[in-house]
Amino acid sequence: MGAELTQRPKWEIDQVLERLVGADVRVAAKSFAPGRWDRSNRPPRLVPVREVFLPDNAQPEGLPVFFEGQLQHFERQIGVVFAWLDALTVPETATDGLAHFRGRTVVILRGPAVVELAFPFQVEQLPKDPDNYWRDVRVPRAQFEFQFGVDARRDEVAGKSTRNSR
Repeated sequence: MGAELTQRPKWEIDQVLERLVGADVRVAAKSFAPGRWDRSNRPPRLVPVREVFLPDNAQPEGLPVFFEGQLQHFERQIGVVFAWLDALTVPETATDGLAHFRGRTVVILRGPAVVELAFPFQVEQLPKDPDNYWRDVRVPRAQFEFQFGVDARRDEVAGKSTRNSR
């Protein structure tokens, strides 16, 4: 009788993070370890986000804390999810410290870091365009805007109308 491998069922957060590996992301954090960490070594000692010191020597004091970085890897252990973040690929778009984020004050920090995600899990891909990044940070329920040329848009509309007429 062959032993069958038991596979752990995938959760929605697993599927979301799998799609975002290699992308710049923003994650809500419960705890973190700064710097780059080799996954083959034992896990780093994580520090609760309430104990972080900001550049002005203040602490978050109950504010939500988000980390931004390029998602390198993630692991889920039962209900705990860890994300390995590297530096952002477009660092000039990132904020660092206290920020007015979608109508509330939060702390946004940059990777590299190992982050334990806060529950409920919040993970989102960052816009690549700097203008969209700042609009996304400042405006509640911001939508990504795609920058198409006027001629490209006109050709696309013309192509659709031709297809629909057939």
